[in-house]
This record gives sequence, structure tokens and C-alpha cells, in this order.
Amino acid sequence: MFIQRTKKLIAASIGGLAILGVASFLGYQAYANDASKTEMLKQMEEEYQKLAEQDDPNAPSEERQKIKDLGWEIGKLKKELYPENPEDVLARKLAGFKEMTLIHESSYKNSDADANDPEVTKMLAQIEQQKQLVAKFEEKLASLKNRAKMARQSEDAKEEAEQLLAQFQQEKEAISTQSDQ
Repeated sequence: MFIQRTKKLIAASIGGLAILGVASFLGYQAYANDASKTEMLKQMEEEYQKLAEQDDPNAPSEERQKIKDLGWEIGKLKKELYPENPEDVLARKLAGFKEMTLIHESSYKNSDADANDPEVTKMLAQIEQQKQLVAKFEEKLASLKNRAKMARQSEDAKEEAEQLLAQFQQEKEAISTQSDQ
């Protein structure tokens, strides 16, 4: 009986060590992968700087395209290594959409457009919808930020911010498709 327990203990110990070994190897690989991506990002940024300094507006389009592609790859890698907070993305998109809406509104209100024209009326109604959409999501975002500060449940707040961002995009597209009809 003592021998069976000893064998089980030895087997469990060896199994545990094997699991720990595999886990530590995988953990190291994940860390090494991030480190290599960080190093690769640094090298790409240095190369981009060199190419940007040597950029000639009269250069062939292939050379200029290489600079653009490298910049795109750098942005993609940065986004992968340092993902953006959805709350910040939503706040930025709301600010841009709000600014665009206000510019659009001022162009209609400051123009000589006939207020009785059905197209002008339709556009002003759409602008009002856009302003209401922005106000609604600014209020939701402020509420989300307050709850996140109080609860400190960043993962739930992040998920809700992602949902709000998706909902904003859908409602914004719905308003845009209304204007196309």
C-alpha cells in the first residue's frame, strides 16, 4: 500500500513538473513574441524615419508607396501591441461627428438656402437627428465613465464601451442611409 502511494506521488510530481515546464515555456514564448514585436516596431520606426527624411516628392510612386506601406504596418503593429481604449475611441469619434454636424448645420443656416425647400428641410431634420444622436451618446459615455470610476470594473466598462461604440456606428449609418434615399 505504501509503494502504491509512493508511485502515485511520484507520478503526480512528474506530471506537475511537466505541466509547469510546458506552461513556463509557453509563457516565455508569449513574452518573447511581444518583445520581438516591440523590437520589430522600433526597427520599423527607425527605417520609416530614415525613409521619411529622404522622401522626395518627385520620387517614383513605388518608393513613396513603400513609405506609406511601412507607415501602415507601423500603425497596425502599434494597435496590436497597445490596443486603444474603446471609451477613448468613442469619445474621439463623437467629437469628430459633432464637429462635422455643427459645420454642416452652420453651412445651411448661414446660406441663402430656401427654408421652405423640401430638400433643405430634410437636411435640417437630418442634422437635428445627428445632434440628438451625439447628445444621447455623450450622455451614455459620461454615465459609463462615472460608473467605471465608482465601480472600478474596467473590463465590464470596456465591454460596454465597445457595445456603445458599435451602437453609435450603427445609428450613425442609419441616419446616413436615410439621407441617401
